[in-house]
Amino acid sequence: MLTDAAAPPLPPRRTFAPSHPADGVLILIYVGLIWLGMILGFGGEVARHVSNGDPPYPAILHVHSAVFVAWLVGYTAQVLLVRSARPALHRRLGVAMGWWIAVMAIVGTATAYTIQTRNFGTDHSDPAFFSVQMGDLIGFVGLSVAGIVYRKRPAAHRRLMLLAILQLSTAGFARWLGGAVGAAYPFGHWGQSFWATFLTLHLTNDVMVLGIGACDLVTRGRLHPAYVAGLIWSFGVQVTHVSLYLWPAWLPVAKMLLGHG
Repeated sequence: MLTDAAAPPLPPRRTFAPSHPADGVLILIYVGLIWLGMILGFGGEVARHVSNGDPPYPAILHVHSAVFVAWLVGYTAQVLLVRSARPALHRRLGVAMGWWIAVMAIVGTATAYTIQTRNFGTDHSDPAFFSVQMGDLIGFVGLSVAGIVYRKRPAAHRRLMLLAILQLSTAGFARWLGGAVGAAYPFGHWGQSFWATFLTLHLTNDVMVLGIGACDLVTRGRLHPAYVAGLIWSFGVQVTHVSLYLWPAWLPVAKMLLGHG
């Protein structure tokens, strides 16, 4: 029997390398895919809107588009600043983007409320969907704030901010690929089952989220704790808002919140 003195030493705990060449490649690919998803998703919807001769969008929607596109432009600039080794400018722009999160939260909430109120009682009315609109916004804000809190820890900051921008891009991917995804699986139809609704909204986004973890496993052999926490938050928010959307008791609550109770 070995005594404490004779016990073999424990192997040293491996540290998580803050950076790896694959990180930058992955982020650049993701930025390109996010832009593609937003352009094809929202661009296609705008094209259909114009071709159908639908009424003009309300002013708040134009403000919403400008505010959220500005964030995506800012995030893209931040990625390029890191790659060009300009950390001082990256930090200054990061301060502005931190304040911009509050603007996005206000504008996003106002836009969801306005669109729901405008569509109430029409063929496009879906008050229960307010949970999804607010859920995506809450998911984004939570991840962004966490990313700012951990801004002095590059590995954590990078993963949290990438998760945040992916959460924000859900709406674009769902508009672009949601219909094709919905037709490809045997879980029923939109609004009839949890998985049909969940995968239509989030499959593309969540595959990319899992890709971050796959990259870490290949390059480091383990997952970063910030990524794990962000993954739990993102998935938890998605499960919650889809469950609310399908829960009959939520509909009267949503109507009340929208002033139609």
